[in-house]
Amino acid sequence: MKCLKCGWSNSDTAAYCQNCHSYLAESPGIEALNSFKSLILGVFFTGIFYLVFPMPLIRSEYWQQLFSGRISETIFALVLWSIFLIYFKWIQFRQQHQTYVAFRNQLLHDSFSNGIYVKDVDERILEISQFLQEQKVKKFQDSIIFRRVRRTLRHLKAIPKKEEITSILNYQAEIDHNRMQSSYALLNVFIWAIPILGFIGTVFGIGQSIGEFSDFIRSTNSTDMNTQIRSALGGVTSGLSVAFSTTFIALVGVVPIMMLASSLRKREEDLLLSVEEYCLEDLLPNLHLRPGDEILDDAVTGQLEQMADFAEDWRKQVSPVLKSVEQYSKGLAAQVRGLQPLIQKFSESLFEAKDEMGEIKKVEKNNEKSASPKTEDLQEEGLMNNSKESNR
Repeated sequence: MKCLKCGWSNSDTAAYCQNCHSYLAESPGIEALNSFKSLILGVFFTGIFYLVFPMPLIRSEYWQQLFSGRISETIFALVLWSIFLIYFKWIQFRQQHQTYVAFRNQLLHDSFSNGIYVKDVDERILEISQFLQEQKVKKFQDSIIFRRVRRTLRHLKAIPKKEEITSILNYQAEIDHNRMQSSYALLNVFIWAIPILGFIGTVFGIGQSIGEFSDFIRSTNSTDMNTQIRSALGGVTSGLSVAFSTTFIALVGVVPIMMLASSLRKREEDLLLSVEEYCLEDLLPNLHLRPGDEILDDAVTGQLEQMADFAEDWRKQVSPVLKSVEQYSKGLAAQVRGLQPLIQKFSESLFEAKDEMGEIKKVEKNNEKSASPKTEDLQEEGLMNNSKESNR
């Protein structure tokens, strides 16, 4: 893999350059470099426009007044800077899209379908790099999809867990989205600054017109009034021309920038979504963390299916017995419901007999209590008679 910083040729499985030790999957300062190149081209073509062609050849006063002035020149330069910046971003997007199309090739899809094992991670990265080189994809090591697949496979080798791999893919998707949004920061500044410069030119032109008119008021006299009014009105109208010309150029120039930037951003967002779908459809399902786990899972699944079939057969065999037991229980419940009145009557008769026995016992106890004093009196009389007879 060729280093984008120093040009050193490294092995396709290397993560860092062996010469400058920079990370091979990212080009250093590519956004700043594109911004600088866009600035140079914008200033260069602005100079050509005003000094060579077509402004020196235009004889119309309207076009001369429209593009004249430092503010108009600055607005024109910023518009060209923005357009060239969008152009370089479009070149990057085209390279990203070419790499994505190469990953969607049927040969690479069939290779992934055979399975990606932990022990074969380095060989897989080498295979992908060689395949992209055969497809003549330029700077594929800086592409979003290659960077994501490469990091996923390296984390697969370090942490063989699908939950961790899924989390890493989510983090990488968030990083790529934030990187894409931040790459439009300078364009967003230009989209905001160009109309502001137009309004600044408007304020400047109106102020210039008011200054010309105030000078006319201070220097006016009664002699040759018509000539003085004409010269003053000329200064006022020239200031107003600058005011409205700068606003017109700014608003007309910012419209294509907004349209091109929005269209390109939409295409980049669609590409990010396509990369995420590719990782979910072609990458994650083909990752094999432990080769024996699939066989074990299949065996466990087969045993569970056999147990489910056995349970179903047993349920079918036992269901007639359960139905007969249910019918017998229903008949028994009906018999119990029929015996309930008899049992209730029998229990009531038992309670009545118990009450009668209790009353009989109470009567007997009362009789015994009434008979006991009489026997005691008889015994005392007998003792007294015996004592009298002995005295005699």
